[in-house]
Amino acid sequence: MKNKWLLIAMSALIVVFLSACSGDSDNSATGEEGKGGKDTYTLKFPHIVPTDHPAHKAALVFKEEVEEKSDGRVKVEVFANGELYGSDREIIEAIQLGNADVSMVGTPSLGTFDERFYVLDLPFLFATKEEPREALAGDLGKELSEGLGDINLKGLGYGYDGFRHVLNNKRPITKPEDMKGLKIRVQESEIQQDIFNTLGANASPLAFGELYSALQQKTYDGMDNSLSLIDSSKFYEVQKYLTLTSHQYSGLAILFNNKLFEDMPADIQDIIIEAGKDTEADYYQFVDEDEESMANKFQTENLIEVTELTPEEREKFIEVVQPVYKKYEDVIGKDLIDLAKSYSK
Repeated sequence: MKNKWLLIAMSALIVVFLSACSGDSDNSATGEEGKGGKDTYTLKFPHIVPTDHPAHKAALVFKEEVEEKSDGRVKVEVFANGELYGSDREIIEAIQLGNADVSMVGTPSLGTFDERFYVLDLPFLFATKEEPREALAGDLGKELSEGLGDINLKGLGYGYDGFRHVLNNKRPITKPEDMKGLKIRVQESEIQQDIFNTLGANASPLAFGELYSALQQKTYDGMDNSLSLIDSSKFYEVQKYLTLTSHQYSGLAILFNNKLFEDMPADIQDIIIEAGKDTEADYYQFVDEDEESMANKFQTENLIEVTELTPEEREKFIEVVQPVYKKYEDVIGKDLIDLAKSYSK
């Protein structure tokens, strides 16, 4: 009898222990029954940029719209400035695993999970901001989004940080030869490494959260980034020269955990989809407003030396990076590359 009661007591302790462990799980949103028997959700929305960056403003648009239209059935918690994860790659993995639910991530990092997205990172693919927007709203965006479900992601829309430009601490960049020997930080993207290595630089990836201190400590000579992120992260404090190369479209994708989305009621799905579209539109607007003033701000306030390439100088860069297109033709698919090029005037 004594042993019987001992076994019962031990079993009870084990149940309590397992219940406590499940309560500490990192899994994010799950449906819980709320008022009227309807499920409620709390979504984690992490991102890596500062709170004055357009991406954070767009995240708040998503939060406000989803919470309002769902009548409080869905709550969105936004975590800015790398508070939860220090890189886009980590965020994508977290969404896949259900430890985060929604975010906006750079397409170069997304290419690590789905190589077709490398098409957006091909150098000098687009010349104007209208071209990629038209492409992503059209057949190219449809083609890319359709494959995301295979890796437990759902695309809600796209955005961009503007075009990427080159910064460094050594010298102004006006020709490909000026890149030779520079240690350049790139995103966690093989294609970005190949672009800069083809130009003669020594490129290696580093998480965004570590970038400012790495530049400050001169671990890297330079980097590339969009004007809005250069400004919001104050990279002009640790870099001397900015060249407006517009060498790469700095695209972003608005992603959601696909399994969670499919498990949600149809009315909540509709709210999420509509909020994604509105977030995309507002994000474009926020970036456009920032870009119109950034380059002028850097020059007039003497924050960093700005060099703008002439059409002839830019053409020389385009010629040098053509091997990157050849290398990624089999990786991305020639048909997808041709489709993207068809939007370039």
